[in-house]
Amino acid sequence: MKLSTLLSISQLSIGAEEKLGLAYSNPSANELISLGANAKRTERMLAFLAHGGARVVFYGMASYPAPLYQLDNPPFRLMYKGDLPTQTDRFLMVCGTRCPDALASRSSYEFALEAGANGVVVVTSNSRGIDRNCLYALKDSNKAALVVCDCGLAVKRITSNTLLAGFCTISAFEPDDQALSFRCLSRNVLSTALAEATVVMQAPLKSGALHCATCALDLGRDVYVHSTGTRTGEVNTGSRSLAEMGAEVVTGYPDVALRHDWPQDRRIQAGSLYRFGPSCYSLSHA
Repeated sequence: MKLSTLLSISQLSIGAEEKLGLAYSNPSANELISLGANAKRTERMLAFLAHGGARVVFYGMASYPAPLYQLDNPPFRLMYKGDLPTQTDRFLMVCGTRCPDALASRSSYEFALEAGANGVVVVTSNSRGIDRNCLYALKDSNKAALVVCDCGLAVKRITSNTLLAGFCTISAFEPDDQALSFRCLSRNVLSTALAEATVVMQAPLKSGALHCATCALDLGRDVYVHSTGTRTGEVNTGSRSLAEMGAEVVTGYPDVALRHDWPQDRRIQAGSLYRFGPSCYSLSHA
């Protein structure tokens, strides 16, 4: 099967299973154009894959992320940079406001630092705020993250973000697709589907983190609220409402690890190995 054929099929407005069936029929380029594929878009994706340092995985392939098969209509094509995590990895999503206060910023750094040290792959986004604080922790400790993007991988929003280097960045969009509201919502669905559980660190009422929580619950995933997000103040109104509706409150990674039987041998203690703002941390065996 030619790569160009699969990329053309990925453009069509049909479901993933229908696309897979069409791929097995080995259609011609003219047939795909008649169905709605655009040759220029296909050429652009081929050029990006050839020179942009990215790879692609399609629905039905062995390396396609298994949790996405639970979606009603998973993406047929995923472009990514870095190495996809293995199917046996543990995935935990951490999300929150783009404008956290100092305590939530520090708490998200601590949380990701400890999760990564215990072998859990943190799923997060390329957005600023809570998500970026998690990436700082994982970059500092040289641990894995799966960064699900709200745009194409050739967009300046991604290429100019040096923090993303070394992480696996993944996108369901074409290389030049810009970040738009509906793409952010689509990104949230993929992120929560990939993770076994979602932790909302801090969020106001109008926050994408609440959409993440809804998506996770719809998929039957566990949703937790970090205790820093249950305080008073407008920036906590969304996360506090989740707790009031019954979401379990956790104080750190060990609480989540206990509920999912994940490792928690590495614990944070005062030290100087990692620094986040005025705070210093080190990791040691408990």
